[in-house]
Amino acid sequence: MRLSAEDARVEQRVGDLLAEQALVVPGPARVEPAWTRERLRPVVRRAVDRGILALEDVRLYVSLAESLGADFEEQRPHAWMRTWLDDAGVSDPVARLRRVVNERRRREDVVLQNRRKEEAFRLLHAPPGTDT
Repeated sequence: MRLSAEDARVEQRVGDLLAEQALVVPGPARVEPAWTRERLRPVVRRAVDRGILALEDVRLYVSLAESLGADFEEQRPHAWMRTWLDDAGVSDPVARLRRVVNERRRREDVVLQNRRKEEAFRLLHAPPGTDT
């Protein structure tokens, strides 16, 4: 059975990513790998179907799936990501992916800043003698 060029690219990227994963935690210390070929293949397929082809860019897409769930594009809290990844107003699929990653980082930074501000406020306004 001959693979299509796209199927071959998916298999190549899956193999590349699995090889990297094996280098990160070698030997018997790893109980269960973060990704198996079966779990990784559909995630890489979605990236390739979107036109995300370079290993570095596929790795970026997979890292989103790793931290948010393999089906992150279908999850309601991340619906904005799918919208941005589908945005035909940005012709380069990698630019769309990087825009999603940058916005996600920005949002995470805002959440962290808000937590710090809330903690500072709580400490500043705690009644004297209370242990916070």
